[in-house]
Amino acid sequence: MKWKRREKQTGAKGQKCPHCGAQIDSDEKPKKWHERTSVTLCIAAALAVIGLGFIHIITGVVSPFELPFDVVLKESFGYRETFVNARKIEAIPYVAAKIKYPLGCRALQRKNYLESGKVFETRMISQLKANMKKWQAEFETSLDKPRERWQDRLQGQMDISEMDPEDPNAYNNRGIVSARRGQYETAISNFTRASRRNPAFAEAYFNRGHVYVAIGQLAGGVSDFSKVVEIKRGFVAAYVDRGIIYTAMSQYDQAVSDFSRAIEIDPARADVYFRRSLVCCAKGEYDQAWADVHQIESLGLAVPTGYLIHLRAASQRQR
Repeated sequence: MKWKRREKQTGAKGQKCPHCGAQIDSDEKPKKWHERTSVTLCIAAALAVIGLGFIHIITGVVSPFELPFDVVLKESFGYRETFVNARKIEAIPYVAAKIKYPLGCRALQRKNYLESGKVFETRMISQLKANMKKWQAEFETSLDKPRERWQDRLQGQMDISEMDPEDPNAYNNRGIVSARRGQYETAISNFTRASRRNPAFAEAYFNRGHVYVAIGQLAGGVSDFSKVVEIKRGFVAAYVDRGIIYTAMSQYDQAVSDFSRAIEIDPARADVYFRRSLVCCAKGEYDQAWADVHQIESLGLAVPTGYLIHLRAASQRQR
């Protein structure tokens, strides 16, 4: 009796599949996964991916339909900020939120999860500036030195006994006297004449800049302090004072730049470290804000407790 070798079969002809009832062909090879995948599912997945480019999915809210999320159409097609975390945005300063999540902020405002309009921005910015002003005052008090009026910071050679009345220094000195008496227009006029007679007279621009700030002309102050640092690169006070103006104008990038330059020139200025920390906190740059806090503490000075509590809470919410 001879034995014949049998061919390996994957199934018997005529046999039906117990699941779908299809005829099993012993010569048919198993299908690969992409051959078995439903074309319908592929199309649905593609449409879902494309659809995400048209909508924002807002999490951390309860929609009008009692769902733990909401959907809002995007202003234009794209995948940037498709998922918007409402709680995360509300937890950081509004100025920082607008910079980091501009589309998310607008999406929340369109759905009324976040107040919109100039009123909201003005209120949030005013609250932030009020806190910054309060913490700055507390820190300056802790420095244990008399608070300086801006008039006392004006610079010039006050010995005019034998000075030519038309000398630039004479005009500058008369401007200082007028500023201290509250005669601001006269002071500006004298400082202007001093700078015209000596275009490189940095102190005259510095003094006039302070008077402009005192009467609310911040742009004039920025212009004059800019002229000062153009003439004297190492004029620390001009960088600090221009940074203070930029802070008041909410131009935080420029403020940080000026405070950083002042610190480069004079690394022992604890007051400038604190100002930079406040601005970085307002921008949501908490790592740099903490670095300045630690630098202040290394100088043996205390940071206001209220600010530390605020900075710690803001840092934790961002994580």
